[in-house]
Amino acid sequence: MVSPSRNKLPFVARTLMPREVQVNALMAVTLGALEGGLLGVIVKIGFAGAAAPAVINLAVAMVAGAPAFANVASLAFANLAHGRHKTRWVSALMAACAGCALMIALSPVNAAGLIWLVFWMIAARLCWAGVVTLRAAIWRANFPRHVRATITGRIAVTYSLLIAGTAAVTGVAMEFHDQAWRGVLPITALMGFIAAWRYRRFTVRGHGRLLREETDARGQGRARIADAIDVLKTDVWYRRYMATMFVFGAGNLMVIALLVVILTEQLGVSRLMQVLITTTIPLLALATFTPVWARYLDKVHILEYRAWHSWMFVATMALFVPGAIFGQVWLFWLGALMLGAAFAGGRLGWNLGHNDFASDGRSTLYMGIHVTLTGIRGLIAPLVGVGLYQWLESMEPGRGRFVLLFPFTLTLAGAVTFVLLAHIKRREADNGTGNRETRN
Repeated sequence: MVSPSRNKLPFVARTLMPREVQVNALMAVTLGALEGGLLGVIVKIGFAGAAAPAVINLAVAMVAGAPAFANVASLAFANLAHGRHKTRWVSALMAACAGCALMIALSPVNAAGLIWLVFWMIAARLCWAGVVTLRAAIWRANFPRHVRATITGRIAVTYSLLIAGTAAVTGVAMEFHDQAWRGVLPITALMGFIAAWRYRRFTVRGHGRLLREETDARGQGRARIADAIDVLKTDVWYRRYMATMFVFGAGNLMVIALLVVILTEQLGVSRLMQVLITTTIPLLALATFTPVWARYLDKVHILEYRAWHSWMFVATMALFVPGAIFGQVWLFWLGALMLGAAFAGGRLGWNLGHNDFASDGRSTLYMGIHVTLTGIRGLIAPLVGVGLYQWLESMEPGRGRFVLLFPFTLTLAGAVTFVLLAHIKRREADNGTGNRETRN
């Protein structure tokens, strides 16, 4: 029997959504073994002694930040696939991501193996960044605006539960053997190959029209960096949104790498507890709270949404900071739950927020801008965070516990700015001076 809530969806959405859920479920198993928090723990524990401690921490920062900083290639993927068949590109990138997981499983436990693992982790996330960028246009075409967040939320719930489960299973296996992850990765890669094969057969509503609009949007078949710069120059509100996201997101992107390092070096918790705190518990909470945030996002503009949602991250950091400084592990468990609730809303806003500024023909370009800027801060933020930790530790052992005050400050500044932007936007709308919103 079909649930009442599902009956409220348009017929085409009800037809296409199960296919998206099924394929994303298969791909989630692959991505579960490629989560930044899990790979950070694998590097910190499995490669201990393979290189100097500072080098190991640098590698932790790179693999933990890889899911974010790989997005720097988003605009390049949008460029390559602009005006071209979307599902074939997504399918190929899914298969490449699964292939990278296989390569990671072959990493030897030495300095060269550490470089090998980091390289293929980055390559895997580069491929997935392309999937995310191109898939946004497919979801926009297949799912109407008024139910898009709800549908995306349902997909995200399935996705998060399976990633959390995969990470937890890997963490449990590593309690018995440090190298157990080598047996898990090939199995997860197989699921990714199946997902890629199935996605090739997907249908995109109005695919021909979408490709023509993409081409006609700039009078040519490719999106350029110049187009992205032009958008940021001319679209005042999108520029403000991106600038605030850069500060706010930089604080959030430091956290996972720093948690792995602090939980290991300062608090000495087990590898399973590290996986649970950095990956599994946040993803389970994400699955729980996604429907709540999805219903809200379907009703309001992204700026109004961020003005409320951003404070979840501030509350999360307010738990992690004293937990690290005073060595209270229970605050990390509570913070992990709060982090998942924050990620639930953040992932929805990240996937869909650009649609409140972009037209159909420029949707991929706007998403490409957002994802690329995420990649830039994802490259910088974890390295800066770990660098600050190393600097504090060099001054006095144990002082690294205070490093979380820095991302807390960035997150708080971003949240305050979102509230101000939402207030200005409402005031302009009331006065009739604001730019017309595009909510397709």
